Amino acid sequence: MSREYGVFVRESTGLVKEAGFWDAISINIANMSVGAALATIGFTLASLPTVAGANLVYASLIAAFLAIPQVVVYSILIRYIPRVGGDYVWLGRALGSRLAWLTNGLVFGFIVESLTYYALIAFAAVFQLESVLPILGINASITLPEEVGIAVAFFAVIVLVNILGTRYGIKLMTALTLLSLLGLLMAIIILFITPRAQVISAISSLLPSGYTYSKVALSYTGPYFSMGTILMLLPFFAIYVYPWLNAGPAIASEIRGKNALHWNVPLGFLITLMFLTLGFEAMYYSMGFRFTTAALSNYDLNGIINFWTVAMVVSGDVIVRWFVGLSSIAWYLAVLAYGAIVVVRYWFALAFDRVWPGVFAYLSPRFGTPIYAHLTDLAITAALIAAAGILYQTFTALYGAVVEAIIYYMVVGIAAIIIATLRYSSFNMGNRIRALLALFGALMASVMAYLTYEFLAYPQIWGGNWLAYGVELGAVILGVLTYLVSRYINLRKYGIDISAAYTEIPPE
Repeated sequence: MSREYGVFVRESTGLVKEAGFWDAISINIANMSVGAALATIGFTLASLPTVAGANLVYASLIAAFLAIPQVVVYSILIRYIPRVGGDYVWLGRALGSRLAWLTNGLVFGFIVESLTYYALIAFAAVFQLESVLPILGINASITLPEEVGIAVAFFAVIVLVNILGTRYGIKLMTALTLLSLLGLLMAIIILFITPRAQVISAISSLLPSGYTYSKVALSYTGPYFSMGTILMLLPFFAIYVYPWLNAGPAIASEIRGKNALHWNVPLGFLITLMFLTLGFEAMYYSMGFRFTTAALSNYDLNGIINFWTVAMVVSGDVIVRWFVGLSSIAWYLAVLAYGAIVVVRYWFALAFDRVWPGVFAYLSPRFGTPIYAHLTDLAITAALIAAAGILYQTFTALYGAVVEAIIYYMVVGIAAIIIATLRYSSFNMGNRIRALLALFGALMASVMAYLTYEFLAYPQIWGGNWLAYGVELGAVILGVLTYLVSRYINLRKYGIDISAAYTEIPPE
């Protein structure tokens, strides 16, 4: 092994450039979970102390505005440091060898948070399935054990496809994302072009006994906009949408072409912003602001009335109804498909730096995929799905775990400042780029600090429970301990100080 790469497991990752332009954009769109956000917003509105002025269109725009610093930071760093593991590499090399223990605690917490989110999505997919089946004329009662089993099966099938070949996993993710976007576009068009009277007649068929459109609409008497309520909603967007820009950077070394590498983050962000905001506006336009807000925030109705179910019943065509319904499920599967690709890259990068056992960087000779990393993902996610189902009977119990990811992103913002001002001047960043990186890194860290406050200040809304917090705290501690033990073993057994990996950029 050459002196240059002696600290790393091997001289190259062995990964192949399988992701094209649309693949790179799709993985970011899937990461930002538009369809799932549109389907589940009611569960959050029902938990707020007040929904007065909870205008989701303005909330989406404000949340997107606050995400711009992260878009700039990630767009710059993926251009200059495109490596497997993305922000893990940026963070580790910025903090350096002395704080490598902190890097590993944060990134392992981020990995477990991501797996927790996939458990949330897999579980929520079953809830969405239950909401669309009656509209399609299928009356099926799914028990809790069956819900858990179906959720695990969703992720297991996707992991299997990724084990069989990275190209298959990427193409599956891209196909599911495209299907999801087409279904979302169709649903938005349906809601915009259907006359209000026809919409009211259609959704009346969804309302349970004792509820009418007028009764629900009149139950909301608040304003159309309240900044205080919208600020309280920002963690919802942090859970599902705008901070989740790490997917493209995580597979940066596998992206073909400079355009795909340079533009996947901003284009994924803009497409997501457009579709999410239009989706909320379509609900207001078709059903009215008052009815939409009251129905989504009503525990008796928010499992029945959501963006997808309304678009389905409003559509008069059976084929369109089936397509929209299947697309709503496809969104969840697209999220799981991106997740099966991305988290494995973090496992891989940690193993490549010798922090985690080399088995996580092992590529199957037959399939060319990190098979053991995929199986680890599946085992942990299945356990989290079961825990959420058995202990809380709802996917929202896992919301609180996201706070660790927000803290991780905050430190990535700090890392951007360090890279811009102190480290890696050889990357040919001009002074203007450095200034931009430092400025937007500081803004990104500030935004994430505020979101962290929002999560911790209102734990009753954002899933503050011992399962979510305990899993994340345990993951951070385990990450730190793993690094310390691994450094001791590698130094004693092989004479390799793994902290040296955090002083140089890994090979592609």
